[in-house]
Amino acid sequence: MCALQCNLQAPQCHHCKRRGEECSFQIKNSDDGAINKADMQDLEDTQGYHDGDNGLRSVSSPISRNQPEPLRLSPTRWPTLDIEQSRLRWHYNTFAANSLALLQEDPRRVKLIWKGEVSQKAEYDPWLNHAAMAISALHICHLEPPDAKNYYTAAYKNYRNAVVAFPKAVKGMDPQNSVAILSFSLLILMFQLGISCVPGAGPMSDAYPAVDAYNAISALRGTWSLIDQLGPHLAKSNLSPLFVHRRHLRFEVLDESHEKMIEFLTHLNDTVEYGQPNTQSRSESDHQTCAQAITVLRFWFSVMAAKLPTTWLLIIWWPAGVSPEFLLLLKNKDPMALIIFCHWCAGIHRIPAKWYLEGWAKRMLRAMIVLLGPEWTFALRWPIDEVFQDEDEGI
Repeated sequence: MCALQCNLQAPQCHHCKRRGEECSFQIKNSDDGAINKADMQDLEDTQGYHDGDNGLRSVSSPISRNQPEPLRLSPTRWPTLDIEQSRLRWHYNTFAANSLALLQEDPRRVKLIWKGEVSQKAEYDPWLNHAAMAISALHICHLEPPDAKNYYTAAYKNYRNAVVAFPKAVKGMDPQNSVAILSFSLLILMFQLGISCVPGAGPMSDAYPAVDAYNAISALRGTWSLIDQLGPHLAKSNLSPLFVHRRHLRFEVLDESHEKMIEFLTHLNDTVEYGQPNTQSRSESDHQTCAQAITVLRFWFSVMAAKLPTTWLLIIWWPAGVSPEFLLLLKNKDPMALIIFCHWCAGIHRIPAKWYLEGWAKRMLRAMIVLLGPEWTFALRWPIDEVFQDEDEGI
């Protein structure tokens, strides 16, 4: 960055141009996010992509082989941003966007969605822009800057602005906005999971873990529901090749450790009576609700045993499968529901995670151990051994 503050004039700021330096805020047609003709040809050859009236926003449509490569949209709105938002925008495009995709086997998702669709449409859609800036600020917090508190605050402010702006601006779904809506939903989910993981996050107290668990499961279920609704529109979107080929789930036989864990949870659910002060005996409906959650957990661990590539489907599958009644039990601090949730956390802990999930399951399990108290430690032995077995200091 030049010594004098960039004045954010596209295509290159005045100070950088005068000094003969590369402008930090200039978006160039490079491997950092622009989509060149070779990339598009690869999509056409391997995925049957045909550009049309709804072609990619990051290139001119139609593509002509005798025309020079198009540049990405110039940052026409950047001068209206204060310096903090400008830094967040720069950090998102330069670093944060590269860190978001769970499916590392398909780098096109970074280029076409997080650095392509999101970066382009965020310039015109404030709800998407604020969501991206919230993640950018949160990613900076993860990198432990000296002024982390400022970025922590910026993350929260942008998150709040995003969730307020979205319902006011988006009245329906269609192929043109489907990718942006999906991206927004995942960015909000990343924020809700990541805000408790970054350095500087406050410790969970007895008042909050159950609420945090409820909110996390609710958010994951909501994302599943939204993806289901968006499916027909994504299939007609300008990035349809990224969504038309779904990996089929594969179930494997559980090993002895997981089989015994499920048997233990089933037996505990069949026999436990709380008998705690101010706590009513369990109802049959509560028993059935937890039994259903255990059944879904069993299938989820069977999917995990197949060692499929890490996708959002793996993370969302169990939350999407439990009943709404189970969420209420979580929210009301029902011990059996909390114990089942802890066993799911142990599975999530073993998934190769991105920075916004790093440490989330461990942090949640620690809080649940405190919330449940020593009388339930016996019921948490399996997740404790799974999550903390490599730590000398224990839980």
